Amino acid sequence: MSQFTLDVLQAINDWQRGGDHKQKVRRGEKLKEASQNLDAKFRNCSRTCYRQEAHEKDRVWQLLADDALPETIAAWTTDLATAKSFKGGVPPVGLQGIVFKFNPPASKVVLNLEEVYKDPDFTQAVAELKADIVAFGDGIGRYGDEQCEVVLEMGSLDQAHIYCYGGFASGRPVLAQDYFGRVPTEDDLKEFDALCLKAGISPVGDWWLTPEGTSNVISRIQPRLDQLRMIKAAQQTT
Repeated sequence: MSQFTLDVLQAINDWQRGGDHKQKVRRGEKLKEASQNLDAKFRNCSRTCYRQEAHEKDRVWQLLADDALPETIAAWTTDLATAKSFKGGVPPVGLQGIVFKFNPPASKVVLNLEEVYKDPDFTQAVAELKADIVAFGDGIGRYGDEQCEVVLEMGSLDQAHIYCYGGFASGRPVLAQDYFGRVPTEDDLKEFDALCLKAGISPVGDWWLTPEGTSNVISRIQPRLDQLRMIKAAQQTT
């Protein structure tokens, strides 16, 4: 008897359908429950995983200042290009694009869908049961393994997981201010543009910083984070 029962296939299908935050939380828990009895190889990942998120400014500062950002069960990918192009690539102006990087231990892996899709038993089960899978065309039938997905339960993310920042050139003065730790002068902006070009980033349009460039940005704003932490601590004691 196949380990990929209709309940397991339905949980995978529902997860791949996506949905709003509440649906994702519910479907993530259902997927975790349904995956418990699958072979261990489907609940492991030996490859590096990436995830792109679009953050409001307060969430960006929360991650950096608290060095911890709550994270529910979420979709990651083993393909960096897929992570960078997720939902159209760099988020729109006003949002900070971040790609996270992680080498997950088995304890963090809910289900390695990349491995699942390689398994002939899974392929056969889908062929036999797809007519019974609710909304098949919106999940397994629509996405398949095009996203090289690994589902992880991280609990939280911290600075160490940040791989690179992304944004639009229209936000260049803001990012330059973060980089220099002050309102950038014209000379600062020229220097910033030169650094971007050296890193292979176009001075116009959308771009992703290199990991080295991202690390430099984070290092530059550390003194501001210390001040922010002190202000936050003072507020909590009053």
